[in-house]
Amino acid sequence: MSAFRIVTEPMSTLTMRQKLALTVGVLDPSSAMAMNDSELDVLFMLRKRIPTQNIRVSGLSPLDLQERGLKSALGLRELGFDCIDLLDASFCASAISAFGTEDVTKSFLLDASDAVMIAGSTAVFQLDIPVKRLLVLCAGAAAQAAAVLKQCEPRGGCLQGVPPVTLLDTGLRAVGLCELGYFLDAVEYQTGASKNELRQLGFV
Repeated sequence: MSAFRIVTEPMSTLTMRQKLALTVGVLDPSSAMAMNDSELDVLFMLRKRIPTQNIRVSGLSPLDLQERGLKSALGLRELGFDCIDLLDASFCASAISAFGTEDVTKSFLLDASDAVMIAGSTAVFQLDIPVKRLLVLCAGAAAQAAAVLKQCEPRGGCLQGVPPVTLLDTGLRAVGLCELGYFLDAVEYQTGASKNELRQLGFV
């Protein structure tokens, strides 16, 4: 299903400065200023390969882009936005208002590097993302899983609700977990790991 739609309803009007910022390097200034506001929709941005930086500088938020034809958070990715943009609290809030927390989360959190990028940030709280979900993205990526836990607070207390199998899948083991403040008692209490699972993690 397309992440874009044809715009038929009225949109908020762009200023001349916004038109120029949006199209700089793509259209000459006279052509940009002569365009009808309704022509500057997301389909135009895609066709003309408008750089993401132009969209940022023009001040168009996800809510503005929704008004201009964006149907889902996936469309933001297609326009060139990525997980680092969620670190901007206003961008993240606008994306949530436009598309909802789950659509934003599943569209932007795709792999272990995204988990590292967002861990410990305000976006985690805005999107209500549990540590478990971040660690699931780090399957087979022990270094990234360690980076996620290092950024989460409180130190040594962020594994509550994380299934032992998720922790095992990351490749993290006792030595690395202890370096991060997760000792045997804490891991057992927070994850509910069995003796066998603790043994697999290298604790016993």
